[in-house]
Formats: sequence, C-alpha cells, structure tokens
Amino acid sequence: MNPRTVAVIDIGTASIRMALADINNDGQIQFLEKLNQSVRLGQDVFTKGRIRRSTIEACVRTLESFQQVMREYKVEKQNIRAVASSAVQEASNRESFLDRVAMATGIEIEIVDDAEATRLTYLSVLPFIRDRRTKTTEHTMVLEVGGGRTEILELKNQNIVETRVMRLGSLRMRNHLEQQRTPREQVREVLEQEVSNSLHQMRDEFNEGNPSMILLGGDARFVAMQVNPEWKRNSLQPVSLKKWKQLTDTILGMSTEQCVEQYHLTFAEAETLGPALYTYGRFAENLGCKTLRVSAFSMRDGLIQELSQEEGWTENYQEQMLDSAIQLGRKYSLDEHHGNEVANLSLQLFDELRDEHHLGPRFRVLLQISALLHEIGSFIAATSHHKHSMYILANSPIFGLGRRDSKIVANIARYHRRSAPKSSHPYYQQLPRHDRMVVQQLSAILRVADALARSRGRRINKILCERHEETLFIRVPGVDNLHLENSAMQVKGKMFEQVFGMNVILVKG
Repeated sequence: MNPRTVAVIDIGTASIRMALADINNDGQIQFLEKLNQSVRLGQDVFTKGRIRRSTIEACVRTLESFQQVMREYKVEKQNIRAVASSAVQEASNRESFLDRVAMATGIEIEIVDDAEATRLTYLSVLPFIRDRRTKTTEHTMVLEVGGGRTEILELKNQNIVETRVMRLGSLRMRNHLEQQRTPREQVREVLEQEVSNSLHQMRDEFNEGNPSMILLGGDARFVAMQVNPEWKRNSLQPVSLKKWKQLTDTILGMSTEQCVEQYHLTFAEAETLGPALYTYGRFAENLGCKTLRVSAFSMRDGLIQELSQEEGWTENYQEQMLDSAIQLGRKYSLDEHHGNEVANLSLQLFDELRDEHHLGPRFRVLLQISALLHEIGSFIAATSHHKHSMYILANSPIFGLGRRDSKIVANIARYHRRSAPKSSHPYYQQLPRHDRMVVQQLSAILRVADALARSRGRRINKILCERHEETLFIRVPGVDNLHLENSAMQVKGKMFEQVFGMNVILVKG
C-alpha cells in the first residue's frame, strides 16, 4: 500500500504553521514540507480581547494558500487536522472566527485545551525520553514558553508525575511592557515580577534535584542554533544554563529592530524573544537544572505522531489516565472493587458489541473511566448519587481528559441508573450531536454491566455475547443462579433495548 499523506496545522499566537508528512503502514514518518506564515492573533486577543476582521481575513488567506499545497500533495480531508491554542481560545469572537474559516476553506479547527496540549507535548518528547542515547535522567522536566501560555511537565521513567499550564506567555509579557512604556533598563525587573509570580504559584508542586530539562518552542530552537549552527534536529541540543543566561542578557540589551537585523528574524519573532528566553532561564534556575536540552519537535510533531498511531492514547498514557481516575475515586471513598468489577464487564461488552456501536479505542477508555467512577457521587449522598457523580466528574481534573472528554464521562456516569438521556436535561443537551449518541451507547452498555455486577461480589468475571435477530444472549460461565442479575437486568436493560434495538437475556453456563 502507498504511504498516507497527512497535514497538521497549528494556529498559534503569532503564526500559522503547517507540516506535511507521509506515514507508511508501519507508522514510520517522513516529513515532506513545513510552512510558516506570521499572523497577529495574539496581538489582537491579548490587547483587545477579540480577533480583528483584518486578522481573520489574513488567516483565511493563509489557510487557502496552505490548501493549495495540500492539493498538490493530494492530502485527503480525513488526513487533515487543524488546532488552535490560547489566542483563539480566549477570543470573545472565537466562534465567528471558527465559522469564517470553516465556510471559506472547509477546514474545521479544533481548540486545544490544557489537557490536550499536555498530551500532544508528551507525544512529541516521548521518542527522546525512550532513546537512551539522549542521556536524559529518569527525572525529566519538559518546558515550553509560548506566546500565550507556559506549559511544564514532570516525567519519571516516561510517566507524567505533574503538569501545569500557566497564563504566562512571551507575547503577553511583551504587550505588558509596551503598554507600561517600560524603559529598556527596567525590562528585566518587570519580567522578573511576572515570572516570579508564576514560580511562586507552582512552589512545592514539582520535585527538585537537578533533573534533565527538555525545552520546546521556536525561541528555544533559536538558542540551540546560536550555540551549534550544525545542530541536527533529530537530536537534543544541550545548552549550559550559563550560556543561556549570557545570550539572554545580550538579547534583552537590544531593541527589536536590532534583533531583526543581527539575527535575521521576523519582527514577530524578535519582539517576544527576550521575554521567552528570560522565562526559560528563570524556570531552569528555579528547578535546579544546570544543562538545558532543546528539542526541534513541537505540537505539530505530536499531532503527526498521533496520526501515525491507530490510537492516540498509548498504552502507557492510558495507564496514567486510569491511575488518575482511581486516585480521584479514592478521594471520594469510592467502592473500588465494585468500580473495577463494573469496568471489567463494561469493557467485555464494548468489545463484544463492536459491530453494533462502531466506536473506536478512545471511547473504550472513556467507558472504562466512567464505569470505574460511576458511583463516585455516593460520597455526597446515596439519593440521586448518579447526578452527584455527574457533577463531580464534570468539575474534577482527570489526567489526560480534556473538557470534551470530561463532559462525555460525566454524562455516561450520570445515566448509569434511573432516567435515560432526555433533551430537557441541560448537561446532556449541551453536548454536540455525535457526543450525545456516544453517551447513549456507552451508558446503555454501562447499565448492563452494572446489572451483571448486582451481587457486588465479583461472581461474574467473564461473559460471551451472541446476537440472534432482536435478542442479545449473554452467556455467563460458571454461575448457576442468576436471579439477582436477571432482576436488575429487567430494569437496567430497557435503555439498552432502546439504543441498540435488542433485549438482553442472561444464559447460564
């Protein structure tokens, strides 16, 4: 089979970037072309709170030019993924921007929230963490200072220990300096106030002890190229903290125009370079890192890594998500044994019913988390605990779950008992149409699993499903008396029949 050509588009605070790559059947990636066009999205949003019409039209023209390149490479629509981060996310006219782009180009832009950004960053650095030749330690900090936000991840043995995303960005700081008309000799003092506030907020959240540090972002790549013009971008470029601070001092002592002329940068790149380098250096100093290692990879590489895999959530990443879910459950005194029992049965039903629901592996994980935590609301009250479960899950962070996934999980748990989803239920009605269908299917499966676990004694560990016309027969090996489960199924199986068009019958042996 021929390689699959994919395109990923990243709409950032100061530019729109696109990467095209071929992915072969083994998931190997070969980059074809990378494009970059400056925009003023962050400048608009961080000063006025909205995207100007002229900026919107500039973005449309850029994406139309990218489309022409994609047509030349014959990229199919299903192999295009476009994302936007803080600038678009914070714009008061965000929906108008997204609609204008979609109508003009057909490109659907996905807003990347903090959880999704963390996942993509993790995917982009994972090859380096796994490669022993990179000489990273078991304890690694990953840092990216963007135009609108700063992201930091703490890893131990490839596992994410802690994450933090802060509204601290190089373009935000530059705008603040300009609005205050800060004299050049006071720039460092103002930057220190901004950065030290963020360092104070994250105090005691991250472990110290001279960890390895990997830096992402265009400003970090600038430093790497200054230190080593022959840098091979498939490896990490080490930079001593001493050298980093020396170059930072040089940049902060120059005007934007001088940076443009001396380093052949665009104006947009030059105006945020000083604040970004200062932030990187202060974070490294605070975390006790003596050597910084710069990665050429970015969010776009994480997106392509995801497209190269059948499932974006790797097995290791899923384990971290589930561990986070269990930790949340323990916080609310969840019956962990029952949660695991229902989750195990839910996953078996999900796998047995693939031809009925047509949902991918991502939704399998969402079902598992929902099943584990479906009774978490009992901590508040046994009465209406399904509604309390929805509230807790909709408002509690679970590592790896973005806002959309959290809403799906919360609604699945809410409908594990009592009323089926209705259009009059506000939390359900707020979901997009596709997500409402997902909630119906997975909630119906969860109800059947919960009925099978009625005895709460792990009597049923394995099931086999057979469909005959409009009946689903669930065979339960090794259990002679299914009276409790059948009684529960008469109540909980009704939603399954409505959603899948099959009534459920339990069969012994």
